[in-house]
Amino acid sequence: MALPLGETTRPSLMHNRRFQQLLPFTPLLLLPLLLWKFFDTSQQSLTAWDEGLYMWRARLFLDQDEAWTPFDQAHHKTPGHYWIVALSMRLFGVSDVAARLPFVLLALLSAWLVYEIGSLILSRRAGAMASLILGTSYLWAVYSRRISPDLGYISFFLGGVLLLVQELVKPAPSSRQFSHWRLYCAGILFALTIFLRSALAVLPLMGLMPWLLRQARGRRILMSPWLWLGLACGCLPTLVWVGKSIAVYGITGFIEPLRFPLKKATETGFFLSGFAFYSGAIFVGFLPWSPLLPFAVTSPGLWDNQDDNHGQNMVHRRWLLFVVPVTMFLLLALTSSQHDQYALPIYPFAAMLIAVDLEHRLANSHAAKLSRGRNRSMGWRSLQSIVAVYCCLASIILAFCFGGGWLIIENSDTTLDRGKLRLLLILLSSVWLLGGLMVYCPHRTLRQRLKPWITLQIFGAWLVILGTVQLGFVGNYSPEVKAFLQQPDLQNTLSTTPADLVKMDGSTIAVLLKVYGPIMGQSWSSFHEFKARGSGLAWIRESDMAELDVPHSVLAQGHGVLLIRRDPTPTPW
Repeated sequence: MALPLGETTRPSLMHNRRFQQLLPFTPLLLLPLLLWKFFDTSQQSLTAWDEGLYMWRARLFLDQDEAWTPFDQAHHKTPGHYWIVALSMRLFGVSDVAARLPFVLLALLSAWLVYEIGSLILSRRAGAMASLILGTSYLWAVYSRRISPDLGYISFFLGGVLLLVQELVKPAPSSRQFSHWRLYCAGILFALTIFLRSALAVLPLMGLMPWLLRQARGRRILMSPWLWLGLACGCLPTLVWVGKSIAVYGITGFIEPLRFPLKKATETGFFLSGFAFYSGAIFVGFLPWSPLLPFAVTSPGLWDNQDDNHGQNMVHRRWLLFVVPVTMFLLLALTSSQHDQYALPIYPFAAMLIAVDLEHRLANSHAAKLSRGRNRSMGWRSLQSIVAVYCCLASIILAFCFGGGWLIIENSDTTLDRGKLRLLLILLSSVWLLGGLMVYCPHRTLRQRLKPWITLQIFGAWLVILGTVQLGFVGNYSPEVKAFLQQPDLQNTLSTTPADLVKMDGSTIAVLLKVYGPIMGQSWSSFHEFKARGSGLAWIRESDMAELDVPHSVLAQGHGVLLIRRDPTPTPW
């Protein structure tokens, strides 16, 4: 005997309601990726460029007890990022773990902001998928555990975007004051991105303009005095820094921050060279999700007005998720810069763009049957086409790993562990091939294939990122140098007297020596200066040993450098 309709659907509705209540906690699934081996100091070491530089500069703020201008000459970057690193090191001690901790938290915050934005203009499920897609993309995962200004200013930028989305999609119906404060806080967050990143933060801000100008309410927001008041208040720290820099360094304190973005935009000297570079950088950096981008850009969930009853939400989808990142990309393409991290502001929008397509497929799969006519109507956008692309990529990777292509890596001078790299590539290819087997399994409906495939892609990406951390490709970049410098006997010596650096500026080892030394010494461009004004300890290159003309003893040697102690000059009779 059949049960009444209400009794059959009530458990399903309760299950769906509980599932919806758990979706806001989806970004917490990224915590194991962010914290795996993070507090194991033996598995944490910095890159000299740029992590070592950022940590060394942040230490200057602490050692000199100067919050604005601790440098010997005008600096090209605003100090907001250094403040974050310095504050963390003051609270938790001077270490690479303490310096990286704020960016782990900011990465988690960014994933939650993406969820909130996605849940407003898409759905809660799409927002949850977008947060996981962002957190499991390769370059984003790398910079989530790295000392860099990018995660900080992108988090503030996404916070401002969320406030604007709330105002545009769900304006306050009764309280105008709440609306004003929302715009005021958005202005503060947008202005603080420059304080955290330098003038380069203007790039994502310019990308938002088409989205706001497209809508009448967005144009009114741009004319709101509350938004501009927030921008003015958020600019105060930057203006104070510029004023103090001019007072200390002269007019160069104002010119240098403006010269830096211009220098980066024209550094290779070839106009439009950024187009090819950033196209490849986004494809590689957004793996394993980048193959889905062409399918997401053409998704009916983005372009079909009949797919959504709220036309205003469709405007937000198209202009926020497509036009905004495309504008950022075109601005980058017009430059000749070649820094893959400059494209990181595009990644949150790319994640939401893919979530749009996956959500559209899930929402429409219940009415779809796997018939040949259905497959033909979907054409190249069918799930089978997507899986075929992934299987082709997996086959290419496997052929490279087990074929002659691997000989190129074997014969190169790369410092990567080739065995671990091969294991990681095989893991990635296996996930993609397993997805192909699931989709091409016969006697299953589209819904029965789609949900497990999406789950496998998310879990597989999560597992691959965890593998990159476990195998030491993320977070542990200079373990040999760190182990050498943190020998107990050597640390005891360096903790009593500052060790100067002689003729080593601009080298990778010099940056790491400054970072991992307990007491920061001076840098000298010649042995004559060191002899006249240097301290008792000094790091020198092994190749410069012949130039040293003072009595000395060698205390440590390794990685092409020597730690020497100046012996007392004998007193003449």
